[in-house]
Amino acid sequence: MTYKPSDEQQAVIDATAPVILVLAGAGTGKTSTAAAAAGKFLQRADVRRSIMRRDAVLAGRRTRLPAQARVLFLSFSRTAVAQVIDRAAGVIGPYLDRIDVSTFHGFAWKVINDFGQYHGYPAPQQILSAAEAKVPGGPAGLTYDQLMPAACTLLRIPEIAAHYAARYGLVICDEFQDTDDTEWAFLQLVAPQARRIFLGDLNQAIFTGMKNTDPARRKALAEALPGAITLPLPAASHRDPTGILPAAADAARERNFDHPAIAEAVRTGRLTVTRCTPSDYNERIVAMIRAARTRHHTVNVFTHTIIATSLLSDTLAKHGIPHEQVGFTEAYGEAIAAQHALLRFALNIPGASVRRALAVYIAANTRVKGGGLAPLAQQMLDSTNPALETALRSLALELRQAGTAEEGPDYDRLTDLIASSYSRVGMFRGEETWACAMPQTRSAIRQLQAGLPYEDVAEALTAARAGVLVGAANQRPRPIQVMNLHQTKGREADTTILLLQEDEYHGGEGEPFPSGSKLLYVVMTRARQRAQIIVPAAPHPLWRPLIERCGPA
Repeated sequence: MTYKPSDEQQAVIDATAPVILVLAGAGTGKTSTAAAAAGKFLQRADVRRSIMRRDAVLAGRRTRLPAQARVLFLSFSRTAVAQVIDRAAGVIGPYLDRIDVSTFHGFAWKVINDFGQYHGYPAPQQILSAAEAKVPGGPAGLTYDQLMPAACTLLRIPEIAAHYAARYGLVICDEFQDTDDTEWAFLQLVAPQARRIFLGDLNQAIFTGMKNTDPARRKALAEALPGAITLPLPAASHRDPTGILPAAADAARERNFDHPAIAEAVRTGRLTVTRCTPSDYNERIVAMIRAARTRHHTVNVFTHTIIATSLLSDTLAKHGIPHEQVGFTEAYGEAIAAQHALLRFALNIPGASVRRALAVYIAANTRVKGGGLAPLAQQMLDSTNPALETALRSLALELRQAGTAEEGPDYDRLTDLIASSYSRVGMFRGEETWACAMPQTRSAIRQLQAGLPYEDVAEALTAARAGVLVGAANQRPRPIQVMNLHQTKGREADTTILLLQEDEYHGGEGEPFPSGSKLLYVVMTRARQRAQIIVPAAPHPLWRPLIERCGPA
């Protein structure tokens, strides 16, 4: 489909101000507009470069031309990065390979890997996930919280600063109102002389408590930058062209539940409520997902907590429904590491810490109150579970037999053994992330089979884990995604399903729920066609007035 910007979007595309704030609601085309603006910037830069070349030729002088201009697009989530790439491809075409799209942590990791070895961060650097940091005996490395401060230290070095200044002429930041102080400082240090485009919506500021952010202050700081202008986009939604769901969501955010838009959303079937008991949740949600897929809809399922998301994912896996767990990048990355450890052990290569790698993977999938290790992870380390020890001995024997056979490794057998290790060891949570990691491991085993040295394969698996952990892996999202409510921003689907349960905690707010209502707004604006809500007998007061307006199930 040809991109046809509105007058307001065209104003953003044509603007040349040093700093542009694009403020607009959900689904109003901020990302596509920013992509088009990036294309226009690159086109202008190419024209200027061609003029420099022509002038040099006409003057008969040899001139070193600047490198082709590039654009950096920073976002907060891996899925949002993938969607940015998809949307940009349809808007700017041939310029796509000159836009670097990354998460904040992903770009910080790149800075550290590109320059850190010369300035106090010797290669190879290791990322320590929260789960890895919990399990004793791990390697030295940088935690998530250390990545951006380390990158900021590097970006203050003149030679490194000059590299990025020459590379990027435009930096675009998505959801800039959600940046905390560290992220904001990092953003200002990346090519500080480059133009800036900040995309945001204060009505979607749902991380104020979680990240200790101040969206109003962040907006004021952006507006105070030299040459800054603000270009709002109109409220028309490209997600739902009828405008019904966006209008209903806006009314819900304002706690105006008698607004005609809510009644119209219910009447047209775009907003539905299903009441059920906890024992019915799984049956209902599986039926809804299958019904949506028969309509060829993409589906996003929202839960209130990470634990609820994990349990739902396990349920879908048991019903044979392939999906992606959004926000479980740590578990996915540590699944790659655990499978790599199993492969290393099978091939009898020294240094395979299988027990620890499996314990880290279990820790990544299981949250324990108080922050300790899950019992199974601790038993993995301590060798105190007889059933687990029996399973591990059997698995170890078969792995080693397949990996060190006289006629050479049985790679097909190795693949099957590693894939089945999840169930054989008795890991009860995270099946989908283990399955998601297997294509990476399967590819590595095929490369070994084709004769690639193990060292090269190991390096690729290590890089794959790191890429997943910092959100740099940009694989296309699956048509069914499950996530907690705070992972919903920047995502959209034909059908969304919100799973509400008893005794959910939404902080200490009461009516009019100034922060919680923004969450309600964000969730309702993710759907292109249908927003479905599954509710318990006594939903939280944040949601109750909306549910009551939806009428009987």
